[in-house]
Amino acid sequence: MTFYIAGCEKYRSITTGHYRFALGAVLVYDITDAETFRHCKYWTDCIRNFADDNVVIALVGNKYDAATIAPKKR
Repeated sequence: MTFYIAGCEKYRSITTGHYRFALGAVLVYDITDAETFRHCKYWTDCIRNFADDNVVIALVGNKYDAATIAPKKR
Protein backbone atom coordinates (compact mmCIF):
# COMPACT_ATOMS: atom_id res chain seq x y z
CA MET A 1 0.00 0.00 0.00
CA THR A 2 1.36 3.42 -0.93
CA PHE A 3 0.41 6.78 0.55
CA TYR A 4 1.30 10.15 -0.91
CA ILE A 5 1.02 13.20 1.31
CA ALA A 6 2.26 16.73 1.06
CA GLY A 7 4.30 18.42 3.76
CA CYS A 8 1.44 20.77 4.52
CA GLU A 9 0.35 21.42 8.07
CA LYS A 10 -3.18 20.20 7.31
CA TYR A 11 -1.92 16.63 6.71
CA ARG A 12 0.11 16.25 9.91
CA SER A 13 -2.76 14.90 11.99
CA ILE A 14 -3.72 12.10 9.58
CA THR A 15 -0.26 10.79 8.76
CA THR A 16 0.72 9.06 12.02
CA GLY A 17 -1.69 6.17 11.42
CA HIS A 18 -0.09 5.49 8.05
CA TYR A 19 3.40 5.14 9.48
CA ARG A 20 2.57 2.10 11.58
CA PHE A 21 3.00 -0.47 8.81
CA ALA A 22 5.41 1.45 6.59
CA LEU A 23 8.47 -0.38 5.36
CA GLY A 24 9.95 2.71 3.77
CA ALA A 25 9.42 6.39 3.20
CA VAL A 26 10.63 8.84 0.59
CA LEU A 27 11.01 12.44 1.76
CA VAL A 28 11.22 14.87 -1.14
CA TYR A 29 12.34 18.46 -0.68
CA ASP A 30 12.75 21.40 -3.03
CA ILE A 31 16.46 22.17 -3.48
CA THR A 32 15.61 25.79 -4.34
CA ASP A 33 13.78 26.29 -1.02
CA ALA A 34 15.81 25.71 2.16
CA GLU A 35 12.68 25.74 4.31
CA THR A 36 11.47 22.52 2.71
CA PHE A 37 14.78 20.86 3.63
CA ARG A 38 14.44 22.03 7.25
CA HIS A 39 10.97 20.48 7.42
CA CYS A 40 12.49 17.08 6.60
CA LYS A 41 13.75 16.88 10.20
CA TYR A 42 10.16 17.01 11.48
CA TRP A 43 8.98 14.33 9.04
CA THR A 44 11.97 12.09 9.76
CA ASP A 45 11.28 12.32 13.49
CA CYS A 46 7.60 11.45 12.94
CA ILE A 47 8.50 8.44 10.84
CA ARG A 48 11.04 7.24 13.41
CA ASN A 49 8.49 7.68 16.23
CA PHE A 50 5.52 5.96 14.62
CA ALA A 51 6.91 3.48 12.08
CA ASP A 52 8.67 0.18 12.57
CA ASP A 53 12.23 0.36 13.89
CA ASN A 54 13.53 -1.05 10.59
CA VAL A 55 11.84 1.52 8.34
CA VAL A 56 14.03 2.78 5.50
CA ILE A 57 13.96 6.52 4.80
CA ALA A 58 15.23 8.04 1.55
CA LEU A 59 15.82 11.78 1.21
CA VAL A 60 15.47 13.13 -2.32
CA GLY A 61 16.21 16.64 -3.58
CA ASN A 62 13.77 17.80 -6.24
CA LYS A 63 13.77 20.60 -8.84
CA TYR A 64 17.35 20.17 -9.95
CA ASP A 65 16.29 21.53 -13.33
CA ALA A 66 15.18 24.81 -11.74
CA ALA A 67 18.48 25.07 -9.87
CA THR A 68 20.51 24.62 -13.06
CA ILE A 69 18.62 27.48 -14.69
CA ALA A 70 19.16 29.75 -11.67
CA PRO A 71 22.16 28.35 -9.68
CA LYS A 72 21.96 31.06 -6.99
CA LYS A 73 18.58 29.66 -5.90
CA ARG A 74 20.20 26.42 -4.83
